[in-house]
Amino acid sequence: MNSYYFLFEISLILFSTKLLGLISRKIKLPQVVGALLAGIIIGPCVLNLVVESEFIMQLSEIGVIFLMFIAGLETDIYELKKQGKACFVIAVLGVLIP
Repeated sequence: MNSYYFLFEISLILFSTKLLGLISRKIKLPQVVGALLAGIIIGPCVLNLVVESEFIMQLSEIGVIFLMFIAGLETDIYELKKQGKACFVIAVLGVLIP
């Protein structure tokens, strides 16, 4: 494996995330769903195109931060307020159960 293989991995990650994000948006799902699906498909679970390395692990930690940021941007605060109690219960359980 040559020393620039990480560039291929980064481009593959960016391309697949963008593509599946756009596809998920077309079918009325959040782009975050497409990004997660891209990670599952190109990761070690399915195609194993991206090899786990220290660089990829550090990049993935930054990616999680961006993923949560994007999810926050896509959250409709007015819809969240309308659902009120149910959203609060789900959020609390989502923190306590894991």
